Amino acid sequence: MPPLSSEPGREIDQALLNAAVERRRAERAAEIAARHEERMAAAAEGMRAFHGRMASTHRHVEQQHRTAARIHTVHAERLRRWSRGPIDAKEQPGLVQAVAETLGASGAALTLFEPETLMAASSPASRTAQCLEFALGQGPARASVELCGPVIAAGPQMAIAWPIYGPAVERLGIRAVAAVPVVAAGASLGALTVFDPPRAHGPDLEAFEAAAGTLAVSLLSSWSASEADGPSGRPPLVDQGDLWVVLNQAVGMVSVQCGSSTADALALIKAHAFAEDRSVDEVAAAIVDRTLRLG
Repeated sequence: MPPLSSEPGREIDQALLNAAVERRRAERAAEIAARHEERMAAAAEGMRAFHGRMASTHRHVEQQHRTAARIHTVHAERLRRWSRGPIDAKEQPGLVQAVAETLGASGAALTLFEPETLMAASSPASRTAQCLEFALGQGPARASVELCGPVIAAGPQMAIAWPIYGPAVERLGIRAVAAVPVVAAGASLGALTVFDPPRAHGPDLEAFEAAAGTLAVSLLSSWSASEADGPSGRPPLVDQGDLWVVLNQAVGMVSVQCGSSTADALALIKAHAFAEDRSVDEVAAAIVDRTLRLG
């Protein structure tokens, strides 16, 4: 089948190329692991532990690359279905939707920290849940970054861990959450939150971490790409940019109106959103539209 000539066509081609690269890396890791497994069986006792560790490490790397390959393949298929849909089809699907589908979860969201920014969400409920975490200052993504490790909670555990956030996301129909850090080159970029992950056999943290690694690679590619490079090979991750432009503008307006710092202005917007049971972006939009004044 010839590649599509449109921008979605280039995205599809790149996603399929990414999947092929990840499969090759997985096969290479599998070959190395197999060699160490063979050598472990025949090695002297003093070397068996070494070959065992090497085999285990490369099997882990193999699974990471296989998960990444599945994510890119799902992303390509979602793009293909979207490109063949009606002209008024919803916005182009991004990589985070493919992550949620690959992990078998109801939704997923990518959040960066320093500063805290919602980069992408797979569904309206996922976006609302992550906006709640931003507004309330508590939740799995923040906890995962603070702990530098995975965070998992389900049912009553969510309310115990996060007394305000837990009940709030339960009202969205979310019954379980898991978050893992998104790390690149040893530095923590943020967190991937997975909503309602499969729980039949326990959370698959290895798959979650592989998905977070796939997003980290995409982020680094997007930051390093230039206009002269042509197609950057990155899926569209930043789907909430307008939201944060509006929020920053609202924070500036409230800061001037109240004569306060931007940190205090943001806290005031969050408090008003919570008191009125509205999302932070709704309150910010009202401030920018001058239909709401907090100072």
